Amino acid sequence: MGDPRPKKEDTDAKRRLIQAGLEIFGIYNLEGATTRQLAERAGTNQAAIPYYFGGKEGLYLAVIQHLFSTNFNLIQPVVVEIRDCLTTGKLSKPEALELLKKLLSTMLELVLTRGASSTWARIVMREQMQPTPAFDLIYEGAIKRVHETVSLLVGIILGRNPTDSRVILRTHMLVGQVLIFLAGRETIRRRLDLNGYTDKEVREIQQALAEQLDLLRPEEEGGGE
Repeated sequence: MGDPRPKKEDTDAKRRLIQAGLEIFGIYNLEGATTRQLAERAGTNQAAIPYYFGGKEGLYLAVIQHLFSTNFNLIQPVVVEIRDCLTTGKLSKPEALELLKKLLSTMLELVLTRGASSTWARIVMREQMQPTPAFDLIYEGAIKRVHETVSLLVGIILGRNPTDSRVILRTHMLVGQVLIFLAGRETIRRRLDLNGYTDKEVREIQQALAEQLDLLRPEEEGGGE
């Protein structure tokens, strides 16, 4: 019986194809990218794509999974910390606000330090606007859990059920304040004359976000419907 472990050349070819997918899919999207472009960028023949991934769509899904294991997992420890706090005890509104700041600040750092200079951000933003079957993987693998965690904290701060539509809408607006640094990147770069984001500029933006979150206050008693 042969060695069941993957051969080094197979591992290298798959790695190069995934890296090529990050670049090519980020520029041309799933429909626009060709297997020829992907193979040429990876330095493989076109037959390697169906051989290793079953086709272009399979490679695209592998690229999405790679994004989770490298980028989105940076947020996971904060999400786990918050979930642990919620299950082990009742959070006060100030405690919930501080955890919300920590989570959104971590997301912002990911956006500023990794999204601003790479094409993975284009893939994620495009999936929001023109979802493919891969969006289910993105949503279930990262977006839903983060969105729900923010809603749990916002619900505590506002004194409302986290599934309340107003809480979910407020959550989406708060997450949008982070994602605008992807979708509106060129505007802020021109307004502040930035080439990229230095550590000092990242801290300054995080501080501005924290100050914005301080405006999030519990609704007045009896202020509901």
